[in-house]
Amino acid sequence: MKKLVIALLFCFGFLSMPVEAQDTKADIKLEDLFGDLRARQIGPALMSGRINDMEAHPANPRIIYAGTAGGGVWKSNDGGTTYNPIFDEYCQSIGAVTLDPNDPDNTIWVGTGETWTRNSVSIGDGLYKSTDGGSNWTKIGFDKSERIANIIINPENSDEIYVAVLGALWSDSDERGVYKSTDGGQSWDKVLYVNEKTGCADMAMDPNDPNTLYASMWEFRRTGWSFNSGGEKSALYKSTDGGKNWNKIHNGFPEGKLGRLAIAVAPSDSNILYTVIEADQDSKKGLYRSNDAGGNWEQLNNDFGITVRPFYFSRIVVDPRNPDVVVKGGLTGSISRDGGKTFKNLGNMHSDIHDMVFDINNSDIMHVGTDGGVYRSWNGGTTMEIVENLPLSQFYHISVDNDEPYNVYGGLQDNGSWYGPSSAGGGIKARDWVSIGGGDGFRVLRHPGKKIIYSEMQGADNVWRFDMENNLVKTVQP
Repeated sequence: MKKLVIALLFCFGFLSMPVEAQDTKADIKLEDLFGDLRARQIGPALMSGRINDMEAHPANPRIIYAGTAGGGVWKSNDGGTTYNPIFDEYCQSIGAVTLDPNDPDNTIWVGTGETWTRNSVSIGDGLYKSTDGGSNWTKIGFDKSERIANIIINPENSDEIYVAVLGALWSDSDERGVYKSTDGGQSWDKVLYVNEKTGCADMAMDPNDPNTLYASMWEFRRTGWSFNSGGEKSALYKSTDGGKNWNKIHNGFPEGKLGRLAIAVAPSDSNILYTVIEADQDSKKGLYRSNDAGGNWEQLNNDFGITVRPFYFSRIVVDPRNPDVVVKGGLTGSISRDGGKTFKNLGNMHSDIHDMVFDINNSDIMHVGTDGGVYRSWNGGTTMEIVENLPLSQFYHISVDNDEPYNVYGGLQDNGSWYGPSSAGGGIKARDWVSIGGGDGFRVLRHPGKKIIYSEMQGADNVWRFDMENNLVKTVQP
């Protein structure tokens, strides 16, 4: 039975990959292999998991969306108190969630493929659209895009859509760039393309002029032994004619090669732009601001919290009512209330902050996506509370023991190592899962003859020995 469980878990993970990654022309369906046998959720639900993108309804503050790294898209109808999954039948790695500003109750666009390009990131399989609030979805295309960073819809014309394709992490790809549709997604033109190594990492539209667009192009590549972020082709571009022509806007930028760049337009004053620049010189990295729609830039801040790990933290969000209130993702997340000159940490929450949205009516209310789930603040980010019903844990590795019923052991991305039962009287409860290691969990193995568990952090940075009978933990790293 335990061998069957391992086989099923392997197959479910394998079959969730895009068809092109499997090098086969036929769609393999689970029911063809397993008939009526279905997977069941056994947990754990004590922690959450990585959030890639947050989206707020433009008119109804009770509706919030969370796009996750490995758990699909979730929707809240009660202001972020609870969330429900709306994308379970499709690719679970999400890059961008966007609502049609002309029909936000019904029309949702989802770009798959997480864009925070760590070494354990999953890929996407294209662009999807729902016209009934997320109950049903239609695949639109971009099958080989792998990672979609942004989707922007013209607020004056829903048929005009822009898609930013970051593209492949491990190889060259001609799919990269900015695409535009003028017929609601039936056909697409590539309106900005640099080369097969440079994708669009971020994109923004002037809220007062839908013909004015900004696009951050990023040259990058990961291999099995290295990661290169930046190059001669990384640049920030601007178009004032709906994507027909693009020009670099680098006046005031640092010299030399650039890495990943974020871009944000202040909703209340579209002349004010913010970008975070990854540069060769440490002193030139950091937050830059323009007060003339990108004509000129000034560096304002290069604190560690602003410049840390730009491939993983590259999101800037501006308060919709105050152009001087800026939030930046990072290890702890940072907020500035003086236009980017100084920052302070957001309130205590799980580390690694990837995205933030403000309540449309009250900027003291914020929703924040982290490696440990969604958090909410009622006081402008001073204190945070976790949303407790988002079971999004990502397992790197699992194992089982020989008990009856057998237990399942595993390490989670940035949420430690755990074990729990495969079944329990009355159903498996959250308290049935036990924490046995911290950090990025990885391999967890039970001693075959003793009640001893060995667990490690990813990369064996720490190795622990857990005594199940006495509930004692000891570090045993060589």
